[in-house]
Amino acid sequence: METKLPFSVTFTATLLGIFLFFGGLIIAADLLIPLAFAFIFSLTLYPLVIKLEKKGVSRFLSVMIALLVVLLILGVIFLIIYQNILTFSSDLPEMKKRSLLLIEKTQTTIEKALNMPAESQLNWLKQNSNSFLSFIGKFINNLIASATNFLSQTVIVLLYIYFMLYYRHVFKGFIVRVVRASHRRKAIKIELQIIEVTQKYLIGLLTVMLVVAILNVSGLLILGIPHAIFFGTFAALLIVIPFIGVFIGSSLPILFALIMTDSLFYPVAIFIWFQIVQALEGNIITPNIVGSQISLNPLVAILALLIGASVWGIAGMVLFTPFTAMAKVIFDNIPSLNPYGYLLGQGENNFIKKTKK
Repeated sequence: METKLPFSVTFTATLLGIFLFFGGLIIAADLLIPLAFAFIFSLTLYPLVIKLEKKGVSRFLSVMIALLVVLLILGVIFLIIYQNILTFSSDLPEMKKRSLLLIEKTQTTIEKALNMPAESQLNWLKQNSNSFLSFIGKFINNLIASATNFLSQTVIVLLYIYFMLYYRHVFKGFIVRVVRASHRRKAIKIELQIIEVTQKYLIGLLTVMLVVAILNVSGLLILGIPHAIFFGTFAALLIVIPFIGVFIGSSLPILFALIMTDSLFYPVAIFIWFQIVQALEGNIITPNIVGSQISLNPLVAILALLIGASVWGIAGMVLFTPFTAMAKVIFDNIPSLNPYGYLLGQGENNFIKKTKK
C-alpha cells in the first residue's frame, strides 16, 4: 500500500532539498563551473562532429577540428580587438597632452572654488598617493591573477570538451543502462531537444550582442565620438559579463570624451546613452530575444540571471539561462513535471507541439 506523507513533511523536504542543491553548487563551484562551460560548448559542437564523422573523418580528427574552429573564432575576435586597440593607441600622445591641460584646468578650478593653492593640492596628492598607489597595485595584481586564472581555466575547459565529445558513447551507454527500455525513445528526444535549445541560446546571445553593438555605435556616431565602432563593439562583447561588463565598456568612451573634448556634455551624454542601452538590454532585449529563442518567458530569464549571480557570480549569470532552458525541455517531456515546464515557458509547450507534428 502507498503511504501518503503530510503536506508539511513533503514541503519541508522539498525546501531542504533545494537548499542542499544550491549549497552544493556553491561549495563545488571551482569544479562545476569549468564542467558546465565545457558541457555547453560540447553540445554546440556536437552536430559539427557528427557531420565530420559521417563524411568519414575519424572521431579524434573530428573533435580536434571542432576545437580548432572554436580557437579560430576566439583568435579572430581577439585579433579584431587588438587591431582596434592599435588604432586607438594612435591618439594616446594627443590624449596625454590634453590630459595635462585638463589637470591644470582642474587645479585652477579647485583653487578658485575652494581657495586651495596648487602647492596645497600637490601636498594633498603626496599624502594620499601611497594609498592610491597601493590600490592600483592591488588592482593590477588582481587583474594579472584573473588573466592567469582565465587562461588556465580555458585550457581545462578545452580538455573537458575534448573528452566529452570523444567519449560521448560512454555517456550514451550510461543513459541507456539507467533509463528503462520503454523510456529510451523519450530520452533520445530530450537529448536532441537539449542540443537544439543550447544552439538557440548561443544564437540569441550573439543576436543580443549585435543589437547592443548597433545601439552603442549609433549613439557614439550621433555624438561624433571618434573610434565609435571600436568603443561600441567592445562594450557589446562585454555584455557576456552582465551589469559589470556594460560599466567597463562605457568607461572607455567616457574617459576618452572627457579628455579629448572641451565640454562635459559629451561624457555625460555617453554615460546616459549607455545607461539607457543597459536598461534596454537587461529588461527588454536579452529577456525577449534570448528568452524567445529558448522558449523561456522574460521573467524566468531575468530570475535565472539573478539566481545565477547569487550562486556562481558572473559565470552563473552566463550559465543559468541555458540550464534553465534545458530543465524546461525535461519538464515538457515528463507528464508529471509538465506544469513546471508550462510555468517556465511562454504559455505553450513549443517542443511538444513540434514533436506531435
